[in-house]
Amino acid sequence: MDSISTTSEVYKLLQEVQFNPNLHDKNRLTIGYLIRLADLYAQKHDRLNKRSTELYTRVLQLTENEEDLAFQTYVYSKIGFYYYSYNQYTDAYIYFTKSAQALNQLTDEELFNGYEVLKQNAYFFQTLTEYDISIAFLNRALKLLSSNSKARATILNALGTNYLYKNELVTAEKYFLQTKQSAIANQDSIRYAKALGDLARVEIIRSNWEKAEKLLLEDIAISEQLGESRNEMFAQLQLGKMYLKQDKTALAKQTLLQVKHFAHSKTYLKIYEKESVELLLKIAQIQKDDGEELQLRRELDKLSLLVTAEDKVTIDKVALNYQLKGMEWEYDLQKIQLEKSLLLQRTWFFISFLLIIIVLLLYVLYKRRIKLNSIAFKNKMLGFQYDKMQIETKLAEANNSLDSFHTYIDSKNEQISQLEKELLHIRNRDQKNSLEDLLSSHLMTDDNWSYFKQAFREEQPEYYNGLLSHFPNLTESNLRIVLLQKLGLNNQEIAQIIGITTDAVKKAKQRLRKKYSENENDPFDFMLLLQE
Repeated sequence: MDSISTTSEVYKLLQEVQFNPNLHDKNRLTIGYLIRLADLYAQKHDRLNKRSTELYTRVLQLTENEEDLAFQTYVYSKIGFYYYSYNQYTDAYIYFTKSAQALNQLTDEELFNGYEVLKQNAYFFQTLTEYDISIAFLNRALKLLSSNSKARATILNALGTNYLYKNELVTAEKYFLQTKQSAIANQDSIRYAKALGDLARVEIIRSNWEKAEKLLLEDIAISEQLGESRNEMFAQLQLGKMYLKQDKTALAKQTLLQVKHFAHSKTYLKIYEKESVELLLKIAQIQKDDGEELQLRRELDKLSLLVTAEDKVTIDKVALNYQLKGMEWEYDLQKIQLEKSLLLQRTWFFISFLLIIIVLLLYVLYKRRIKLNSIAFKNKMLGFQYDKMQIETKLAEANNSLDSFHTYIDSKNEQISQLEKELLHIRNRDQKNSLEDLLSSHLMTDDNWSYFKQAFREEQPEYYNGLLSHFPNLTESNLRIVLLQKLGLNNQEIAQIIGITTDAVKKAKQRLRKKYSENENDPFDFMLLLQE
């Protein structure tokens, strides 16, 4: 049949594509339809065919309009797998190279039909003997499946096959047993049969002939019952090789003839037909059957010409090309990383340069601020010193009267309050010392005290003399506090002008009250004077 023309077939095909949630626009709908049509032609012809090839060519053209890397990867994998299925490894390589590169960039969640894409890529790279790449893709595919998915058996089987080729028998056997269990759980007879055949391969390597034969015979029986001729052929090929190793030439010949017969009916299985003929040739040589040997040699010569593009040399060549391509990717990746590194270095250099400039600017601004602060402080100090000089001048001009002293002391206390506030904001040690020196200069000196006492004695002689006569034991510091309070100063003002704390003034008064409170001759006004 060269076309798919029945109404039911076309309708079914349209239904499959139209209701696929992944094909949400017209271009993708067309691509999906053409891919499904190409697959149907391939299934009907069971070989590479002109119609499928033309359809896939059209799909490729339409995919050029797609910007979605995940969808492109899906298309490349489908086309690659079409060629791979019929042993056209060189053609398949072109598409799987693109899809594999894309798969390394995409996450599993981003993939379009992720399970199918990963599985197809894994099969191809297993054939190229790139087992680690194949295993990586299979493990990703396995994560996309639910624990009870029927497809798990397929992935587990492929993982086991990879490990078998890596000669890791224990791991391979583990996956084949898991394949068997999964197939039983999902009632997947063909996958169960394949698992038996793969377990037999493990036993053949271990030389457990009897166990291997039992497994292969069961595999063949199930495959024959299901009409899975290709799987039956693979099992028969393994069985024939095993019989030949055991020198069971008659059984080997009988089994291999069945392989040869089926492989001969499929153009894409010529490589297996060639392998069966090579094994039958060995048997003919062992049996010294010259006629059959001559016939088999002629068949082998013809098959050698037909399978040149399919044999191991071709696979090795494709594998080498992929390795070279992989080296190119690695080189490109390293080049990109180097460029990123250089860009990063330049960026850091630029940032460092900017930081240095910023630090220098901040330093200059800091130094300028310090200088301005220093100038401002000097101006303040000059102002304070000028005010102090003015106060001293006014006192001198007023001839040291009690009123002038009262004004003088009030001005002093006001300046002391300003200096104390200023001290709270000063961090610089030298500036702080200068302020403290200026503050100390505002305190009542011995000279100031002498002038003040003299003025008090002259203007209020009766009070002053009465005070000394009644309390002859008053110290100079006590007398200073009494006279200042008499002048009208409160505790804080007294403390500021004589340079002690307010608490010290209070305690001094308390001591005076305690000392003279029992003295009957104490004047009443003096006792009132000592109240806080």
